[in-house]
Amino acid sequence: MNATFPLTLPQVLLSHPCEGFRNLRKGEGVLTYAQTRHTLWAMEAPVWFRWLGVAGIELRAGDEVLAIDPFFTRPPFWRMGWGRVEPDHALVAEKIERCHYVLVTHGHFDHVMDVPDVARNTGATVLGSANTCRLLAACGVPERQVREVRAGERVELGGWRVDVLPAEHIKTPGFSPGPLSPRLRPPLRLRDYRMDICFSFLVQAGGVRVLDWRSVRVESAPRAEVLFVGVEDAQERYEALLRAVQPRVVIPIHWDDMFSPLSEPLRPYFTPPRLAWPPLRRVDLARFRRMIEEMAPGVRVMVPEAFRRIRIAD
Repeated sequence: MNATFPLTLPQVLLSHPCEGFRNLRKGEGVLTYAQTRHTLWAMEAPVWFRWLGVAGIELRAGDEVLAIDPFFTRPPFWRMGWGRVEPDHALVAEKIERCHYVLVTHGHFDHVMDVPDVARNTGATVLGSANTCRLLAACGVPERQVREVRAGERVELGGWRVDVLPAEHIKTPGFSPGPLSPRLRPPLRLRDYRMDICFSFLVQAGGVRVLDWRSVRVESAPRAEVLFVGVEDAQERYEALLRAVQPRVVIPIHWDDMFSPLSEPLRPYFTPPRLAWPPLRRVDLARFRRMIEEMAPGVRVMVPEAFRRIRIAD
């Protein structure tokens, strides 16, 4: 996929002559020299990604790393109703050694549980909803590393530009949106991780637009070269989403069993029960691939190996 569009310094000056030449005068213009240099880096640096399992994504451009919903602890299913769960601190440190920014789509445990460790280990700044920020504070993340965001905001994070988009989470029994407990005490119970609102994120760097889409609604979905999306039985929704986004690559995420430890091979999770036989079945990635390729011929469906670094390019 040809998704990088490097510009040389003369091209930048020609395309933005007033800003360009002013910025060469010791920072007297709109941007300082350092900011101009950073803008050039953002345009030229190739973008790489790693799928981290479940809904986790790591993006890398130049020396900067941005993660979305990193989660590695994967407690057993029975923990959903019993006891407190300590994050796997050693595993988190092993899987993410460097990070500058973390985006959190919502406050469920499989999206935010391991974020406090990532923030403490790397010094990363974390952006999320009010509930997410309070969960981070309860788990000891310093206030200076936490930033609340709202749908509709655009934030500049080093060489990254992030649009915070509204999202509607799929209805999940036992995990309805609402306020957090007034008595949060780590280690938290899985039911303590409660969502208030949900976000999708459009992330741009290096001439690449990456959309992490987390909504059951398609309205407001922007165009992007790369689309990360969950796997569901929702053909009409995917048709509308593909028309809106017009991606070149679709990458399914959040399809693996979040309760199965990383020490075991990844396997698809069970879909909700249905009135058919068999009543329980695992997510069918081959079926998902066929569906997307039939809807949008020419769009590539990529199912990456977990933790393998892949360049977003031809």
